[in-house]
Amino acid sequence: MARLMASASAPTMMKPDLHMHTTSSDGLLPPRELVRLAARQGVTLMAVTDHDTFAGYEALAGEETPITVLQGVELSLRDMNGLHLLGYGLRVNTPLHAVVKDLADRRLHRARMMVERLCELGYPLDYDAICAECEGTVGRLHIARAMVEHGYVVDTNEAFDRFIGEDCPAYVSGERLSMAEALPLMHRSGFVPVLAHPYELDKEETTLRMLVQAWHRQGLMGMEVYHPSAMSRGHAALDSMARSIGLLVTGGSDYHCDDGRHGQPGCTAAAWRDAAADAAALLQAMQAINP
Repeated sequence: MARLMASASAPTMMKPDLHMHTTSSDGLLPPRELVRLAARQGVTLMAVTDHDTFAGYEALAGEETPITVLQGVELSLRDMNGLHLLGYGLRVNTPLHAVVKDLADRRLHRARMMVERLCELGYPLDYDAICAECEGTVGRLHIARAMVEHGYVVDTNEAFDRFIGEDCPAYVSGERLSMAEALPLMHRSGFVPVLAHPYELDKEETTLRMLVQAWHRQGLMGMEVYHPSAMSRGHAALDSMARSIGLLVTGGSDYHCDDGRHGQPGCTAAAWRDAAADAAALLQAMQAINP
């Protein structure tokens, strides 16, 4: 089955990707195919971090995998645009799992409302057909792909920019947790909370540091320093910020598909100088939070 490293140390030769999505949320590949792709790309440790569902990771139960796969999840939070929280843990059937199931159900309702708005705008889609293509929760990317298939837009970027992105005519906001709610929930459930792609918050460095420090006091344990959104600005400032605050350092491609909106499996590892030590620290934290 999907394995978790039992020791507090990771191999010296390490190429981690701790942020990947499957068809159980808005990724292109089913869980088994995603693992195989990551392995072909040289990834040695990966995490399945679907939006508001553990279904992708659970689909690997009982499977022998070529690389170690960690249980993760990604939550969108309501405090500000672009604020996402990754969680990594060993336990199952926790309070977090129950809340995530409720959030997934709410995402289905939200997706139906967006499809209805698109129909009213003159872009009819079949909600049931979109759901049939999914293995878990339905996200905006599923709707964007359906729009491309129907010829309403050239690509998924246009779908987001014109129709289903925030402040667009078919956009419906989702019901989300706040950071103050999500952090203690993850701790109670034995999950390590990590701030996802901080540069997507579009904050000046001083403001970002103040926010991260405040969240750290509330229980934030890590920050995703090595993410495609940080490549243009460089990782040094984020890396220094995370370590000076006392946060775990993580990284990942945020792989969804090959449409150019996210990275390819393992793409951040080359810039991640201390990948092996940082991965070992995350694994140790996952074990420590589960006494």
